[in-house]
Amino acid sequence: MRLIVLAAALLLATPSFAAPQVATDQGPLTGAADGGIDSYKGIPYVAPPVGDLRWRAPQPGPHWTAPRDATAFGPICPQHATEGLIARANLPQGEDCLSLNVWTPGGKKRPVMVWIYGGGFTQGGASVPRYDGAALARRGVVLVTFNYRVGRLGFFPHPALEDANFGLLDQIAALEWVRRNIAAFGGDPGNVTIFGESAGGVSVDMLMSSPLAKGLFTKAISESGGLFDPTTRIEDARKGALDFAARLNAKDAAALRAASVDAVLKADDDDDGPVIDGKVVTEDPRDAFAAGHQAAIPYLTGTNSAEGAMLGANNSDWLSKPFAAMRKLYDPVSDVQFAQALFNDKFMAGPTDQLARAAAPRQPTYVYRFGFLNARARQRGDTGVPHGGEMVFVFGFGALAAFAPPQDTAMSEMMQLYWTNFAKTGDPNGAGVPLWPRFEGAGPQTLVIEDKVAPVADFRKEEFDAVSRARIPRP
Repeated sequence: MRLIVLAAALLLATPSFAAPQVATDQGPLTGAADGGIDSYKGIPYVAPPVGDLRWRAPQPGPHWTAPRDATAFGPICPQHATEGLIARANLPQGEDCLSLNVWTPGGKKRPVMVWIYGGGFTQGGASVPRYDGAALARRGVVLVTFNYRVGRLGFFPHPALEDANFGLLDQIAALEWVRRNIAAFGGDPGNVTIFGESAGGVSVDMLMSSPLAKGLFTKAISESGGLFDPTTRIEDARKGALDFAARLNAKDAAALRAASVDAVLKADDDDDGPVIDGKVVTEDPRDAFAAGHQAAIPYLTGTNSAEGAMLGANNSDWLSKPFAAMRKLYDPVSDVQFAQALFNDKFMAGPTDQLARAAAPRQPTYVYRFGFLNARARQRGDTGVPHGGEMVFVFGFGALAAFAPPQDTAMSEMMQLYWTNFAKTGDPNGAGVPLWPRFEGAGPQTLVIEDKVAPVADFRKEEFDAVSRARIPRP
């Protein structure tokens, strides 16, 4: 009996930890706390883009009065999840998908980092486990991820519609939500860094020159934001949009919006993405940077050492054969490796270098080439880091952190310090990391991140200059 009474007394004496709550301009939220980080998930930042709101610019989000549960991710936007992170995660999908997530260490006036996922503008989602924001939040920033529309639901230049770049409009709406609400989570709305990879990196470069995004962020990081072809003008993209509508047997906007999501996905050929509409996107990023039209804010950009591996071994002839004369610039052991190196320089690292050289006279600019092989890659005998390979080091190893080898953990800590230092001050440098010089057009300037971390002068400039002049047909 005495033991029962004692146990009851201990239970009564144990402090109860209430779930964290925060008030937004839509209503109160109840989140979750874990290891000193509060998280809030599945927050609808705009109205669901369903029914008559499909293929419209984002509209004001819902409001509520009672605390809303914000402990679970919302569904990702409808898409063909056939490969990569999305397919492996097997995430639920739904057209009511425009939600965002926040991780915060608490406090006030924290730097804010807003992540924009990649996926070729046809796939992607903020709830991919790799994008967990807790590790970066522990570095003293407020971390935000969000869903945006992809595929034809996100990019559809049909003449019956008022807009075309719905996915980019979603990104801008998420940033507007951050500006209005992030102070409630301990973030500083005047210190916001956008960062993204692949299509997310392209989005970063486009938002930097979009008049609709002006003033919504103060720093930018573009990871592997390859520019494969010049951005299509809306008038040149009309035929593809009309062909898509014909596959739906839809003759007007009402019929398009009445089609089922399954029918939209079945008709979508994944040949879509941002267009120059004169509103959201006014010019190709290369033209915008060359003319100095981008936001003059601190800019960090780079690529990985084996981006060309995405080309694969079975579709390389279209590069290796017509451009054999360039082979003297490289030292590959096979036609496939030559094609992959050429692909990397023409479509990934070269355009990144081009944007950096255009930006450097106007703003603090930092450029990297990431080539550090993790333990598994070393075991496989990999020779370079493929597209997306840097992200696990930026976001951390999540639930597997305790099992990561010390060398991998040290690299992740360094990358996180670089990224969060940049978010805090506009400069990636600080205590505990090798010096990263500004990219200024002369001297050692591209930071090569491998087993040895050091800046390199005129990194691959000869190759970049040669392939930039080459007219390479797409297969």
